[in-house]
Amino acid sequence: MTTATDVRNTIFRIWAEVLGVEPDACDDFFLAGGHSLLAIQMIAELENTLGVELTVRDVLDNPEIDGFCAFVMERAQRQEVRGEGSEQAM
Repeated sequence: MTTATDVRNTIFRIWAEVLGVEPDACDDFFLAGGHSLLAIQMIAELENTLGVELTVRDVLDNPEIDGFCAFVMERAQRQEVRGEGSEQAM
């Protein structure tokens, strides 16, 4: 099981890679220079790394990094309970 700290660290790392800036806890993806194409890039990397299904709508609804981290962790837990997302493509 992935811990909340692992999820947060992964999101912070990928956010920084995609936007080219280190995020603060209250950073807003779009105010930090993000746009829909970068959101898609971030989502793809998060799905590959964490195995969590996400959409651009999820980023739009949760643009601040702390809220997005909480959302992703909740989504990961729900998928785990349903038995989804636990198998990565080989």
